Amino acid sequence: MDNKEREIKELNKKIGTSNTVILKLQEDLGEIAFADDSEKKGESLANEKLKEIEAIDKKISEEHNRIQEILNAVERADEIEALRKSLNDKIRSIEQDNMSNYETIGRAGYEAYKHGELPEERYAEFFEEVVKLKLHIEELELEKSRLEDSINSLTLFKRVKAGARTLYLKNSISGNYRLLQKDYKKSGEKLCHSELVMNLEAESVEHAMKPFKENLAGLEKLEKESIALSSENEQLKGSLEGLGAGANAVRTVSQIEKDVNDYYYLRKGKLREIGELLFLNQKDPVVKSPKAKNILKDIEKENVSINEYQNEISRYEAEMEIERQNREIEQLNKKINGYEEKIQTYSQEADQLKERISNAVEDIKKLEGTAKPGDKKND
Repeated sequence: MDNKEREIKELNKKIGTSNTVILKLQEDLGEIAFADDSEKKGESLANEKLKEIEAIDKKISEEHNRIQEILNAVERADEIEALRKSLNDKIRSIEQDNMSNYETIGRAGYEAYKHGELPEERYAEFFEEVVKLKLHIEELELEKSRLEDSINSLTLFKRVKAGARTLYLKNSISGNYRLLQKDYKKSGEKLCHSELVMNLEAESVEHAMKPFKENLAGLEKLEKESIALSSENEQLKGSLEGLGAGANAVRTVSQIEKDVNDYYYLRKGKLREIGELLFLNQKDPVVKSPKAKNILKDIEKENVSINEYQNEISRYEAEMEIERQNREIEQLNKKINGYEEKIQTYSQEADQLKERISNAVEDIKKLEGTAKPGDKKND
């Protein structure tokens, strides 16, 4: 690449820079026109394009609001999910606490039932299994007691046999007491979930039941909160669907942001169109401000620079064309000189050939002159 080509490349870069500056100045001029709130704005040649900018700005604002509404809904949905998880944990904890109270309530209920504080006609079914098991345990304990009392008076064989039976009874009694705990728990659970739970007719049972009832009140409150959160969550889902984000909120927001960027790009193009139009019509009423006039001067300055750069490029290109043509002429002259040398050589060869022909003709004439008359020509 020679110097002129490098200069042209640099000048084209300068033209590109100036064009970029002009686009930015046109954009700034468009913004000034858009911000103009005078009554003369309606008389501007750019009025229709300014209205298009207003429509674009409105759409951008709507999409920004849409994004914010989606983000708010998603954030609240996440909060609700965390709150519901916390509520469910609390509900499970209270339910487990209530389950641990069943045995205490069942014991208190049975004792009240046994002492006649709870009427048999209403409560017999709750303690039927406990009564049966208690009777069975009493029978086992009575038999164990009889064997222990009589073991010393028995023969060795019977004493061994009685000892084995006593051990079996001891283990059986222990196992039945464990079963009795489960039956107390079942009885307490039945009481807690029966219609009689609100009035158990025995102070001791009411006292045992107090933590359970307090837990019930707590559960009721938590369940109401959970229902309210579920209702709000459903409303949020409906809102997200209405905002077009029902399937995938993240993907929807990403697409909206892309659309907003496209609107900004379109807006910028419209502003440049307005700036170009106003530059061509500098008497337009929206370019009367000092700032607008300065921008017009700057655009004019850049245009002048571009013209100068283009003229320089044209000059360099013309010089390069002349140089190219001179090289072609030089090459053609070299070819012509080569042809002239060949012509001269061919001319000399032709002269030599003519001379030889002439000599040959003379020789023939001489030969013909020396021949005798009457001589026969040889065949």
